Amino acid sequence: MPFSKSWLMRTGLTDTPADTIDSVLNPLFLASGLAALSYAGICYALYSYQTKLIYRPLPDIIKTPADTGLAYEDVWIPMGQGEELHAWWVPNPGSQRTLLFCHGNYGNISYNTERIRFHHAQGCSVLAFDYRGYGQSRGAGPNEAAIFADAEAAWRYLVTKRHIEPDTITVCGHSIGGAVAIHLASCHANIGRLIVESSFTSMRDAVVAKGIYRAFPIELLLTEPFDSMSKIERLTMPVLYVHGDQDFDVPLDFSKQLYAATPNPKQLFIAPGADHNIETLAGSTYAAVLQDFYQLDQPVTQLQSA
Repeated sequence: MPFSKSWLMRTGLTDTPADTIDSVLNPLFLASGLAALSYAGICYALYSYQTKLIYRPLPDIIKTPADTGLAYEDVWIPMGQGEELHAWWVPNPGSQRTLLFCHGNYGNISYNTERIRFHHAQGCSVLAFDYRGYGQSRGAGPNEAAIFADAEAAWRYLVTKRHIEPDTITVCGHSIGGAVAIHLASCHANIGRLIVESSFTSMRDAVVAKGIYRAFPIELLLTEPFDSMSKIERLTMPVLYVHGDQDFDVPLDFSKQLYAATPNPKQLFIAPGADHNIETLAGSTYAAVLQDFYQLDQPVTQLQSA
């Protein structure tokens, strides 16, 4: 140990009284021990409570699609053992296009009524659902495996209960919902299209980007990997990545990395001046990009910025 009493004696401090050495060493040992205990305690807290840091569900429905002028139907999707998903089915009469919407980590579907209205206005019927633990969905608190299973159940509902052809379904995810959408699309090659809004490459990368957690062993502590980069090579459908260049919650570079690693056909739309809320801040421009994306059978690889 570098500050041991014997080390001090070897340095030539033979005339230093032992009690003086002890008075120097003891506070150092105590401070080092307290620092190590504090660090270990923080690591334990991050490991134990990370789901509460990642997922921020709220129970109350504050708005419905009716508040934006849309007719809708409450849908309940059974998950077994008394658990079920609550969803909204927002039909678009005459449309052959359906969008399955996976929301982000905060609130519930009622905090996404403007996104639902926006995508409905692009000619889609929309199924928006809450993960278990969010809104009126019933079940244990969310984790990665659970919300992947919830998205799978919502997909099966569209295909088996509503008898919608898989290749007419676009899966769209915002923020952490983008990781959910990528996972679902990587499991179903017959999904028609994929839209990933303001998402990240992996939860590890997203945590490191925050800066404040860099001093901790994230790889050892993280139980919610959301590793989208490991899945995108399996994507076979047209993919559109959308990100605002003023997004300070999830850096734009993540969408650029996802786009670069995704097989063709693919597109990337960078919305100037838009933050994490793409639809509200880049509405008309984003709408035009979506119409092109929907109309092209095989979208060419391109970087769009308007």
